[in-house]
Amino acid sequence: MSINNIVVSVTGGEQSIITTKYAIYLAKLLNAKLTAVYVVDKKSLHDLLKSRIFVEIEALEFERELEQQGKHFLERAKKLADTKQIQYEGLLLEGVIHEQVVSKTKALNADLLVMGELKEIISIKETYFDEGERIFREAPCPVVVVKNAQKVEALYKEV
Repeated sequence: MSINNIVVSVTGGEQSIITTKYAIYLAKLLNAKLTAVYVVDKKSLHDLLKSRIFVEIEALEFERELEQQGKHFLERAKKLADTKQIQYEGLLLEGVIHEQVVSKTKALNADLLVMGELKEIISIKETYFDEGERIFREAPCPVVVVKNAQKVEALYKEV
């Protein structure tokens, strides 16, 4: 069985660039299609609105900013993939992050999920509520967790 379909879960931060570059490296090495998934976290927006940290207009504004950030990041990832001649698709989704990533990974019948380094868990409670941790545990396929930015940069430049 070969790896033909790789999904990379991204949040838009600098760590996501490193994660994406490693996913591109793997896709190039394995001649696989790469799909980047960015999720606008509707649950957190709803929670902020419900707890009255945001009023509705602020929540809508923040949601638009997250969508713009997602579009910008996915376009940036496309440019990185294009420079390495990788078959790439970027998906901007909305909802609960781990549910959307796991669901899309299943729907795409992904052979591999690439994600950024997990946060240090300080309490047992965080184990159950951290989105990255939940993606890692619920993924329907093997998961690669990306670490060591300098090594990733060197590998990306090699291909």
